[in-house]
Amino acid sequence: MQKSLTLAFIRSLTRWSVLFTVFSLGSISLLSATQAYSQRLQQVKVTAAFENESLASCIKKLETGYRLSFGYDHQELSRYRIEKVTFVKEPLEKVLATLLHKTPLTFEEKNGVVLIVKQVVPASPLQQPAAGKIRGHITEAGTTNAIPGVTIRVTGTRYYAVTSPDGMYELTLPQGSYTLRYSFVGYAEEVRTGVKVSNSATTTLPVMMSIAASRLSEAVVIGYGVQERRNLLGSVGTFRASELPGQMPLSVDEAMIGKLPGVFIAPSSGVPGAASNITIRGISTLNPNGNTPLIVVDGVPVYGIDQNVNTVNFNKGAFSGFSFGGNSVQNEYRQPSTFEKNPLASLNPDDIESIEVLKDAYSTAIYGSRGSGGVILITTKKGKKGNARVDVQLGTSFSRPRKLPQIMTGDQYADFYTRLFAVKDSIGKAGNPFYRPLNYRFPKGVNTDWLHEVLRDATGMDANISLSGGTDKSNYYVSLGYDKQQAYIINNDFTRYQGRVNFDNQMTRSLKVGVSMSMNQANNNSLNAQTVYRNAIQKAPNIGIRDSSGKFNWLFGNNPTGPDEVNNPVAMATTGKNYSIDNRVLGNVFVDLKLLPWLSAHTDAGVDWINSRAYSRTSDRPKIIGGNATETQQQLRKWVINNRLDVNKMIGNGHALSAMLGQSYEKSTEDVTAVVGDGFVNDDMLSISTAKNKKVISSLEQQWAQVSFLGRLNYTYRNQYLAGITYRMDGSSRFSANRRYVGFPSFALGWVPSEAAFLKDNHWIEQLKFRGSIGFTGTDGGNGYYGNQGQYIIDVYGATYGNQNTIGVKQPANPNLEWERTTTLNIGMDISLLKGRVSATVDYYHRQTSNAIVNSVLPYFMGFALQKQNLADLSNRGIELSITSQNIIRKDFSWTTNFNISGNRNKVARLHKINEEELAIQNEQDGGRFWRVGHSATAYYLYNWAGVNPANGQPLWQDKTGKTSEVPIQKQYPDAPYAHREYMGDAMPVVFGGLSNTFSYKSFELNCFLSFSAGNKIINGSKAALYSYLGSSSVANNTYNLSPDLLQYWQYAGQQTDIPALINASNASPAGFGSSYDYTLNRQTSRFLEDASFVKLRSLSLAYNCTPLMKCLRTVKSLRLYVEGNNLLVLTGYSGIDPEVSANGSSALGMGFDELTMPAPRTWRAGIKASF
Repeated sequence: MQKSLTLAFIRSLTRWSVLFTVFSLGSISLLSATQAYSQRLQQVKVTAAFENESLASCIKKLETGYRLSFGYDHQELSRYRIEKVTFVKEPLEKVLATLLHKTPLTFEEKNGVVLIVKQVVPASPLQQPAAGKIRGHITEAGTTNAIPGVTIRVTGTRYYAVTSPDGMYELTLPQGSYTLRYSFVGYAEEVRTGVKVSNSATTTLPVMMSIAASRLSEAVVIGYGVQERRNLLGSVGTFRASELPGQMPLSVDEAMIGKLPGVFIAPSSGVPGAASNITIRGISTLNPNGNTPLIVVDGVPVYGIDQNVNTVNFNKGAFSGFSFGGNSVQNEYRQPSTFEKNPLASLNPDDIESIEVLKDAYSTAIYGSRGSGGVILITTKKGKKGNARVDVQLGTSFSRPRKLPQIMTGDQYADFYTRLFAVKDSIGKAGNPFYRPLNYRFPKGVNTDWLHEVLRDATGMDANISLSGGTDKSNYYVSLGYDKQQAYIINNDFTRYQGRVNFDNQMTRSLKVGVSMSMNQANNNSLNAQTVYRNAIQKAPNIGIRDSSGKFNWLFGNNPTGPDEVNNPVAMATTGKNYSIDNRVLGNVFVDLKLLPWLSAHTDAGVDWINSRAYSRTSDRPKIIGGNATETQQQLRKWVINNRLDVNKMIGNGHALSAMLGQSYEKSTEDVTAVVGDGFVNDDMLSISTAKNKKVISSLEQQWAQVSFLGRLNYTYRNQYLAGITYRMDGSSRFSANRRYVGFPSFALGWVPSEAAFLKDNHWIEQLKFRGSIGFTGTDGGNGYYGNQGQYIIDVYGATYGNQNTIGVKQPANPNLEWERTTTLNIGMDISLLKGRVSATVDYYHRQTSNAIVNSVLPYFMGFALQKQNLADLSNRGIELSITSQNIIRKDFSWTTNFNISGNRNKVARLHKINEEELAIQNEQDGGRFWRVGHSATAYYLYNWAGVNPANGQPLWQDKTGKTSEVPIQKQYPDAPYAHREYMGDAMPVVFGGLSNTFSYKSFELNCFLSFSAGNKIINGSKAALYSYLGSSSVANNTYNLSPDLLQYWQYAGQQTDIPALINASNASPAGFGSSYDYTLNRQTSRFLEDASFVKLRSLSLAYNCTPLMKCLRTVKSLRLYVEGNNLLVLTGYSGIDPEVSANGSSALGMGFDELTMPAPRTWRAGIKASF
């Protein structure tokens, strides 16, 4: 009863919160229309008390408490202290005059910015006649972002100017030569010498200002709040969209590759909209979906990277996933009829302002049970006070495969298979008087390049427009976007439409309301691109696209035998339909209430609603009479309500406290319905209702809810000594009542020697900080929706009783299932040298996960095979380093370098099982990996391939004792073959990172970005597939196209080759034909294990800021032209095409397998960015 009342109250609170916010926003539009654009200093009434704190701290409080824009030198203002003063409804002008009374500083409002500068008086035009002008536009280096409030001083004179909200300035000076100094808080000072002014002439002088180290001490988004970076105790990486020199890629995760230490990102394939593998600081759980980070957009935890949610099934009879092997030898890889979507592809990258990645426990513990995989906080753009600003971005792209696999021609194929079947047919027939040769002959004369037939030069375009601005009361940002990207497979593309509205209004001095909302539609017609790509590589090249009657060749044409599959890559790409349409509404509404000068309340209600439809239709073809269709409807609905109190207060002399106390409620509902049909009258019939046979193959609704209580307390003393504590308690419906609630505390300490007296005046060290933290986080996703509960299935194994469907147990309940728990120790250092010219961050961490949830094998007599249990422990240790250096800063030239490198060692510390080998085997049979204690969860344990015996062409195998044999190890040791599997490397890299160099010369900017990975391995399943020539049964022969390498197969004694005899002891069945498999092609062997280390020229861009044009067009505030290339060059020892791809999509545990996976293309982009 109490539970139902609580849920009813929450539902009622949600409804009233939404209605109140809608009503508030309606009132805002009426109020805003009557408000003037700006307020004078005397119109702002201030009530505040300051005691024993720096002048900089006082101004900062005024800036945040009264939504004012100040321009000042933080270091200069920190020199002055305010003893004790109180203001009650005093005009801001009087407050500033009082605070600055005993200092050599003064203030003035310029273009909506209150400047605090040393007392200088600009020369009067009457006293010094004007002779000429200097005009210019000031932007942030490497971007087109204007910087308002910059002070420009003319050295040796009393002249100065301040940039307008759009970054423009103008100085009127007598004739002569001058030195100009440009300064603004957060940016390195710029100096221009020898600037000449002539009578009645105008000199144009644009300036780009670089971010200074002090800028890095400004506000950083953290969980449920913001914090100054200089007081940050956690390990947080920041990526800003403005750092990209050219066009944003289709998905923002692609832009982040190699940019942040500790954050490993790899695109799974080259299909537009495909998922990426994002892993932060290693493997923390053995759940395939548990290692992905929590993604939070504007405070809303969204449906993120989850294979269960994002995988689309297409084609009737589709099966998901695949196995690398088990008790039986895996002979071949079968392409699954699934596609994993990238959830970040539904977000418009052009709307993103910044991305913060929380990595250590002190940063992530505030997210409790979902923090072990790290947290990605995405903040979208907001409006700023000033005139309305229109930003337009137009871009186009051209892409094609960087490299293609080498395959046989039609004649090579025909000769090879004719010879193969002659050899295969003759096995065991010597001396048999009744033997008649099979005489399979594969025809020559046709050479169809199937891959060429389905490839194209893909094009793309994107267009984004936004309107932003604000007044003293309101800020707004409105955007529309369109993206279309073709795949390099014909008739496959990705299209996205998006709209966003971000708005906030200061309704009263203490009440602020706002909304952040986006609506997106993503149409992905590339679901089948991977299947077409693979089939085009493997289809027999001696078969024409169409037969003599003009119909598509679906089977093996005039060949005597072939695969028992129905495919024609060209027909699949041009006649089939495979697409998904995702409509997504994501956003929140919020209310901020200032209760006291040091106390505020915040409430927000957020939603993430996804309505998805996936449809697949195959046309009429052999064995699929009338064609078939599959349609899946999926609805995901998430509600989030957050309430919190924030405290920011100075106590005594130099003591500062900031605290947060909050509560969060989240509920998710997933509805999925899938239907199939076949036997359509003709190919024009698309609706499944018109199919002859129809069936619902899946229909489910599942829910999950979580209630949380959280808090944080940070303490600083004179910005030198730092301490913090966080705590979160989560209650989740995923666990039984006796295990439902668990707490996640964290603790942190920091010391900033650069604020101490012995380093305060040091001119070399600008900032030096040491920090350490320890805390706990969790992973509840490994439990699924109902992991602790007993699960049942209807009509199990098709059994009936009395003509009634039976119900069987799918999974037994486990009320003792516990939360996974990760303990993280982090020690870090931040340093800034030479006035911010060089800065570096280094972190060491040690993470230990206990009670990892694993599917455990149960005895057969229980009637079911698996149950979720807490069976494993894992650990991760690593170090991260990032360095930023402004190598050269000159009047017309600058050079900036950013470098980061990370290393991580993952280890399975323990498997809580009597028979660890049994657990490892079972997990591998379920499509996972083989585990052993002492090595990584992504380690390779393989049978040792020892090459080819040159005497007889037989494959050689080596067991763990070093003995070499021509008999496969699985046959040598049938009772315990796994004991002879040896550790041979890891799919995760030993080190990875990125190197970026940016060169600016006048209006030109060149950026070169390299990413690298070293020490990781990959199974080249692509090579294995192109070495596969044996059929799996007597009625089906896998006569796929092959690699030309096989033409070097062993043929005579003494021949040195790595291709064994066509028929050998490791692949032949006793009679030559019949059921057979090839041990040499098994992905459990080391034959196809390769080094996947690489260095990629990820991007190379050239941009030009069109300053001359801006002189003529005063309405144009900035104009930037750019051209960019991506994936231009790869240096690697991998014999495949792309060492980054993964046949297992986003799964970190499944990485390291290339199975003819579509590689990322080489892409050229060009575009324009303009602001008005």
